[in-house]
Amino acid sequence: MVLLPKEHGAYGQLAFPLVTALAVSGTSVPAGFIALAVVACFLAHEPLLVLLGMRGPRVQREQRRLAGIWLSALSVSAGCAAALALAWLPASARWPLLVPMIPAIPLAMAILAGKEKTWPAEVGVSLVFSGAAFPVAMAAGATIPTAATIATVFALNFVLATLGVRRVILEIRGGGDPAAVASTRRAVLALACVVPMTIVLACLKGMLPWTAPVATVPGVVTAIRLAASPPPASRLRTLGWALITTSAMTAVILIAGLRLLRTG
Repeated sequence: MVLLPKEHGAYGQLAFPLVTALAVSGTSVPAGFIALAVVACFLAHEPLLVLLGMRGPRVQREQRRLAGIWLSALSVSAGCAAALALAWLPASARWPLLVPMIPAIPLAMAILAGKEKTWPAEVGVSLVFSGAAFPVAMAAGATIPTAATIATVFALNFVLATLGVRRVILEIRGGGDPAAVASTRRAVLALACVVPMTIVLACLKGMLPWTAPVATVPGVVTAIRLAASPPPASRLRTLGWALITTSAMTAVILIAGLRLLRTG
């Protein structure tokens, strides 16, 4: 029996940045090892939750041994892949690994404290997954602006999607929480306005390519629609597919735009 993460949206958050980074930059041995380490850490999440009792006492009791085996195997795999990546990369090229590690540390602390479902933890997940694209792209030979574009655009996309979904759930769960709904809506609208404007300013200064603001459009439009007119509870599954489609569109824009810049 395989213990796979139950948060289906997380699979897209894992896959889209990594695939985009490799599609834009190409592949290399250290990039492959970094990607493997990220995937192993992602898969280790579910057995860790089982051992911590966060899937319920019955699941913990019945699957403790299996979870322990899977967590051990995946932890060793992640450690070995990370060690091989470090060994392959020259010392001057290892600093990009810090980008996903910075949000990963408080995220791990939140998980161990049983606060995985809080908004800071969910935002942390988004930043870890999007940030993982940065060292993968750099290890495959991308420039800093290219790697930063992929990571930044997906970070904005995922954070907006996370907050947008929370806004919908806050409105329908337990009769609703008007104050929390209002504050989350304001946060979504603020991010959807401020971050793209900041990206445009970075483009004007030559720090990022113009593909970056263009690629933010699908995520920003979807987030604003969610904030303004959230779907009813009966359409939450449709919302999930809409967010996947948004991420796919973002990936296509990034791959096409950044590959064009690279070949041009």
